[in-house]
Amino acid sequence: MDKIIGRIPVLEALKSDTTIEKVFIQDSVSGEFEIEIRTLCDSRNIPLSRVPRQKLDREARGNHQGIFALASVIRYVELDTLLQNNDGEGRKALFLMLDGIKDVRNFGAIARSAEVFGVDAIIIPAKGSAAINEQAIKASAGALVHLPICRVSPLQDAFTAMGRIGIMTMGASNSADKVVTEMDFDHPVAIVLGDEERGISKHLQIYFDEQFRIPQSGKTESLNVSVATGIILYEIIRQRGKS
Repeated sequence: MDKIIGRIPVLEALKSDTTIEKVFIQDSVSGEFEIEIRTLCDSRNIPLSRVPRQKLDREARGNHQGIFALASVIRYVELDTLLQNNDGEGRKALFLMLDGIKDVRNFGAIARSAEVFGVDAIIIPAKGSAAINEQAIKASAGALVHLPICRVSPLQDAFTAMGRIGIMTMGASNSADKVVTEMDFDHPVAIVLGDEERGISKHLQIYFDEQFRIPQSGKTESLNVSVATGIILYEIIRQRGKS
């Protein structure tokens, strides 16, 4: 990813239509400049990290003026635009929502399966998600170039917006009573996945219309999240193919 270094270049990039992956600002920077940067990042759902000068010196050599940004390798889609494009009579929208998937290889593998199985878009939180960089693109076998990605802050906004237009949200959880083959996916749906260690955040589970699990018979505690994604998406496509 290209680096945008210095106060004026970063500020101008944030004010333009340049797609920014993340902004790093020195933890000692304050005042009007810091407020303006924070406001612009919040308005565009761009993660902003406060870091020590040592990190800036290491990552952005030269006169960085306490700030640098990473230009994104993809262009993000706004939530409103995404839902407008996938809201129509008879339209069986299919979204993936990822909560806490930080490993770029897992993210890339998920995107690869999503694109192959016809997912309309992946929705991620603005903070706490894997960076979409060259490594993620490679892991996705190029799928991330073709698959719409929507970045939302907070993720709850996506649940609320989808509920208004009749898109059901279903969470994948090892503790669910129903198994994936018992679910009805033959309608607009968003599948929510969390990482293998902590699963989906509890504060998000109150938004679910349904929860389900993938049946297991072995001793391993859980499947890799990218493998689980492929299994779930296959079942969705199998059901929809029958109808």
